[in-house]
Amino acid sequence: MLKSYCLAAAIFAVAAGPALAQECGSPPIGPAIPAASDLNGKAVEAGRAEVLAAYHQVKAYQASLKPYRECLVKQAANDKAEMDADIAKPDKDAAAMVRQRLDDRQKQYDSTVDSETQVATDFNNLHVAQCKVDTDPTICPKK
Repeated sequence: MLKSYCLAAAIFAVAAGPALAQECGSPPIGPAIPAASDLNGKAVEAGRAEVLAAYHQVKAYQASLKPYRECLVKQAANDKAEMDADIAKPDKDAAAMVRQRLDDRQKQYDSTVDSETQVATDFNNLHVAQCKVDTDPTICPKK
């Protein structure tokens, strides 16, 4: 009886694997930050408005990353707990599937870090370009 229950649980876990990967949904998409060259020839006020709009987009993107990453971390913790529970009765196939899920989640997490880094770099380049022509201390504070 116990063996059939464990077998059924294992089959359910295998079948639910793809669904678990989708539990967090799609990763947030980073905003398209204007290039620094897009500020060329624009009035200071127009550039300032673009920088401010980009700033708000970056902050909204970063806020959307937080729950997505927390979900990935939670799922990874569940997978690790599952692996720890399976140590008593090792199943190489199940362990390989859990390791694969952990690897996939780590790749998803790393991808969000790479994307956030690129968005932040793009925004910084835009901000620096604006500060070359802008003297407003609220936009371009002097050090």
